[in-house]
Amino acid sequence: MSTGWFQAQTHSQKEKAVQAVPAQGHASSCCHTCLRSLPDDLHLSEGTLPDKASKGYKRYCSPACLHADCTASSTATAHAKIPQIAAETNCDPTLMHFILELDAQRQHQPCNIVSSPDSTQQTSKAGSEAIDAVRQDPLEVITCTLADVEALLSPFDQNQKGWRDAITAGCSALHQAIEQAGTYKPGTRQQLQSLAACINANAHATGHQADTNSATGLGMYPVLSMFNHSCNPNLAHSSIGTVQYVYAVRDIKMGEQLCVHYTSLYEPRKVRQQALLREKFFTCACERCSTPIEQSVDRFLEGISCGKGQCGEVMLKHTQADNQADVFKCVGCGNTVAGSNVAGSGPLDMQKQANGLYNHAFNVLLQQGSAAARPVFEQVLQSCQGHGKLNPWHARIFDCQMPAANGCRRAGDNIGAINHVTAMISTMEFYYPYPCIEVTNLYRFLAELYIDWACNAPSSKLASRPKRQAKETFRKFVTLQSICQGIRFADESADDLIMRLKVL
Repeated sequence: MSTGWFQAQTHSQKEKAVQAVPAQGHASSCCHTCLRSLPDDLHLSEGTLPDKASKGYKRYCSPACLHADCTASSTATAHAKIPQIAAETNCDPTLMHFILELDAQRQHQPCNIVSSPDSTQQTSKAGSEAIDAVRQDPLEVITCTLADVEALLSPFDQNQKGWRDAITAGCSALHQAIEQAGTYKPGTRQQLQSLAACINANAHATGHQADTNSATGLGMYPVLSMFNHSCNPNLAHSSIGTVQYVYAVRDIKMGEQLCVHYTSLYEPRKVRQQALLREKFFTCACERCSTPIEQSVDRFLEGISCGKGQCGEVMLKHTQADNQADVFKCVGCGNTVAGSNVAGSGPLDMQKQANGLYNHAFNVLLQQGSAAARPVFEQVLQSCQGHGKLNPWHARIFDCQMPAANGCRRAGDNIGAINHVTAMISTMEFYYPYPCIEVTNLYRFLAELYIDWACNAPSSKLASRPKRQAKETFRKFVTLQSICQGIRFADESADDLIMRLKVL
């Protein structure tokens, strides 16, 4: 997609999801209409309204959100059967729920909670703030239909055979469940399969990303899906509930193609390309991927620090002909070393050691939690980084920073957490020096850590430094948030931080 000139840091599009559903793991913890997090105590909270007909699958934060769900009565019985269908056919239950919600729109016009002037009188305070945030933006909300979704690329046959077989069986069982319920006439089995493929290729993460980098839902945005991919995009997008905001991260010239990114920008080139080929069915040929890796920023994601003399470059793997052992060659000074050696200190040895430690740390994280995993992640950072080892911007080093930060915070080590989060921000801005919601949320996290440090300082004198840094970081967060999601939402999402800053 190409267009006229756009100025950096201005919103160019605002689109509401044709349909959105909670992401895996969030079905019981967020509202199924606005995707806002529900109160922790679901049983005692008067503001949480479970849908008994769907066996509690659907939950709402307010009467307004309950009434806005036009498909609730026609899909409840089928939703209740999806866990069993998914287990028997080896299908993703979130995908099955998504297919059902989209298919039910054949009989219903989608409701829009932000379109009713009176809806804020019934909704919760948090919900009304989100509605106000959408209304304050001068851009008109783009609203598409199921027909627009079905017009998107749906490459069912390009998916792996195991996935196709599971989806064929799952859609057949879902079709039967809908017919048995008798609440609406479903599309054909073929149409359900096409919806599955369309969701798989085009769904976007969405939800209330005010303070985390993990969205609560998945949504279908036909216009957003029309933007092509680049590993150095000139557009970015973030969500407030089910509305996606697209904004220019830099000045865009007339006729220049508008691009977003479909995969993480902080993975090695091979990993990104494999993911795009597997999930989106194309090989990326953007400028970043087409530039020889020796000249691309991608070299740091997989390179080993050279360390020869004052050389600050990295060594990359070079596969030798005639079955000779692999060597690593510096892209700067040309220094060449064997990939492995008897001492186990070669570049390949370092990579294997880092991967082994990381996998062990990740297993500890899953089984014992962040506090127990922290020392293992920090072992990767300490023992696998340096001259002849992973460089500071290596993907594996980046992967360790957030779990290490969470472990530090859980242990009350705010300074340790600050160091890890600061390293993450530095790495992300190194690879993509433009405003994005992921970095924005990290600045919020960093401000919270500085506030915690200041609050726990033993004296006002020792609290002065973290207090000053908290205010500086907070200003950076608000600036980025206003770019990513608008000034109105930035002000509201910062209210809790403002209150904490006032008491320092």
